[in-house]
Amino acid sequence: MRWLKQCYTGYVKVRMTGGSPERFLNLCRGNGILLWNLTFEKEQYQFFLLLSDFFRIRPFVRKAGVRVRVQEKLGLPFFLYRNRKRKLFAAGIAGFFLLLFVMSRFIWNISFDGNLRFSNDTLSRELQEIGIIYGMRKSQVDCDRIEEELRSRCPQIVWVSAHVAGTRLQIRIRENETAGKIPLKDETPRNLVTEKAGTVVSMVVRAGKAAVQPGDEVEEGQLLVEGIIPITDDSGEVVRNLFVRADADILLQTQESYRETVPRFEQIQSYTGKEQTGFRLRIGRIDLLAMLPIPKKKLWEVTRAGKQLVLFEDFYLPVWAEKITAREYEVVERKRTKTELDALTKAVHERKLQDFIQKGVQIIENDVKILDNSTGWTICGSMTVEEPAGTGQKLE
Repeated sequence: MRWLKQCYTGYVKVRMTGGSPERFLNLCRGNGILLWNLTFEKEQYQFFLLLSDFFRIRPFVRKAGVRVRVQEKLGLPFFLYRNRKRKLFAAGIAGFFLLLFVMSRFIWNISFDGNLRFSNDTLSRELQEIGIIYGMRKSQVDCDRIEEELRSRCPQIVWVSAHVAGTRLQIRIRENETAGKIPLKDETPRNLVTEKAGTVVSMVVRAGKAAVQPGDEVEEGQLLVEGIIPITDDSGEVVRNLFVRADADILLQTQESYRETVPRFEQIQSYTGKEQTGFRLRIGRIDLLAMLPIPKKKLWEVTRAGKQLVLFEDFYLPVWAEKITAREYEVVERKRTKTELDALTKAVHERKLQDFIQKGVQIIENDVKILDNSTGWTICGSMTVEEPAGTGQKLE
């Protein structure tokens, strides 16, 4: 912003000699006069200051006994004065600002903020269906209608705010984190059985009759909690059976293992050093590409880096510039080193551990081994874990 102010108001480059320059600099600082790029060479000072400040330093020049001389005149006022007789140039500048004024009447950028469930492309398609597109007049943008339509089309969105700033349409949304219907509570009678073999560590039964106790060894499919509760009379005879939906917190200690094969050789991209660079310029619907054709018989990695032209924070223009870089490469096989194998083994094992931790499994012990074979290596991991157990089984 300071640079814009300097160019707009004009500034000068000044040379100062003689007298007491230190006193002059202190007077300028005490009166809020900004000097920049101050240099000292051959017993003279050179610095820049605003044109308006240049007329304020005259009393300080007399007090300090220094001599100042203007070396250069820079900025917009001096530029316009030097080119005051160039009518075509002035017409070009006027036409440029007229074009900017016309462009400012349209929407050239639509941004979304706060969307997690819906992608930008999905929201853009919803806007297109209600007539909100790039390049439309700002006077045709009805923010209240946009908010109402998005909420009605996307029930998961609970709050929408549409706002036009410059040539940009900003849409902020808030999604319902608990979207969807609340599932109905299932009261169907059931048993709880185990999905895998292990040792029962703990058990807290909330509904049903426990069929095993902590410390018992169980097999896959074995009954843990029975959903039939016998009702007896005073003599101990079963009068009837009460069918309930078995529910319990059961912790089971089990053994988990995994095997993952790592090839001894890997295919990598080897760049040949050949590279092509091009540029793409899109102005509205006009698309200009400046790049030599890429040979199709070779393998090329193409990367693009583009950006929409913006003058200020929210003043976007319908101009997109993109740099295209293409690098030729060949696919070669490379043998993995021992260091890479160790790092890969550690990464695989850490990934497996994180998978179990995310499932709510507590890891008691873990071990990993590497087996060498003809084609590569096999990573074998084993873990002793404690995990929740008990899956529902419908009562017959």
